[in-house]
Amino acid sequence: MNVVFVHVKNNLLPDHIRTAPQIGHLTVITEPGHAQQYGPEVDVRVIESVENLELLRLEVLQLMRERPIDRIYAPFERGQAQVGYVRSYFGIPGIGAEVSHAFSSKYAMKQQMHRAGLPVTDFRLAPGLDQVAEAGAAIGWPVVVKPMVGGGAMDVCVFHSPEQVEEFAASPDAAAIRVLPCPLVVEKYVELRGEYHCDGVVQAGEVVFAASSRYFAPVLGHGALFGSMTLPEGGPLRARMEELHTQAVDTLGLTDGVTHMEFLDTDDGLIVGEIACRPAGGGIPHALALHCGVDVWEASLQLALGLDPKADRGPEQGVTAHCYLPLRPGRIVSMTGPDELRALPFVIDVMMLRQVGDVIPERLTSAAASALVFLRTPSTEEAEEAVARVYEAFHIEIETR
Repeated sequence: MNVVFVHVKNNLLPDHIRTAPQIGHLTVITEPGHAQQYGPEVDVRVIESVENLELLRLEVLQLMRERPIDRIYAPFERGQAQVGYVRSYFGIPGIGAEVSHAFSSKYAMKQQMHRAGLPVTDFRLAPGLDQVAEAGAAIGWPVVVKPMVGGGAMDVCVFHSPEQVEEFAASPDAAAIRVLPCPLVVEKYVELRGEYHCDGVVQAGEVVFAASSRYFAPVLGHGALFGSMTLPEGGPLRARMEELHTQAVDTLGLTDGVTHMEFLDTDDGLIVGEIACRPAGGGIPHALALHCGVDVWEASLQLALGLDPKADRGPEQGVTAHCYLPLRPGRIVSMTGPDELRALPFVIDVMMLRQVGDVIPERLTSAAASALVFLRTPSTEEAEEAVARVYEAFHIEIETR
């Protein structure tokens, strides 16, 4: 099978996906300065941006003149809509232009979910910062402003007044927003009691796997304590999340793929945040595999290749939690090692993502961490206590530049 990976430069694929035996000939289309390293047997093509539709289309056309393309895999947020268009344009099987756009554009997504009756916050489109105040006046302050296409809580802002928008627009912090290659979505800000996520596998239009979890704290502006834990079986909240997840999948027209959906818990009940057609970021995929044996990365690739995702769920093992240990810009001088973390109660796995001497950049996603720690406990209460022990035991010293 001739397969193309469209790979965003800063993201990394798990090794078992990069080297999956189902792939015959692999070609990678990526960007300058890409972080993933491929062997000499992999045909790597570099274009300026995977979000540049015309550059991507022309590169795929060149590849098709050299060999047939059976499937295209786009596992990350950026570039998914463009890959969907390319599939439709060339008749390559997989998620096409309309569905991939609905799962990539937060505006199109919310439009469709609102029309279908799913609970979403009020929202408006703002082509740029200059239109944010008008949108805020229409839906009421405060508002959350985010790129129409993006992930990891990057370039997301909260504004409480038009004056605050004006002040921000005149500051150096606005530069990253002004150069975004997409419009902004302005949403009504809501007070949260909590935030949740549901991760699913969809095959032939049916949700064949779904797992619901609670974040330790809301993603936007979270502090040092961050991560999530699975919800116990049989609860009404979990049932409601998975019902809304199925409705969103049906509304947006997904037939085959994996999903990551977020929910906001308010005094008025659950509100649908967003849904993506890709594996979740950070430690969520590994936590799910530890919890019930379903590898959403593996399922994502298999579905993209037109194969059986093998999403049979095993028995759930109590409550599975995972922690993102703190990280901030600067140079790491010292930090707690993996052996000390593994010795803590209920810890079942540790992934060290950084090491002493690493220099951490200024701009970080919501999933940035020095390490990921995975725990399994019999109950939610014990999970909360075990998580607290992890954060108490972990120490990191970072020298600011």
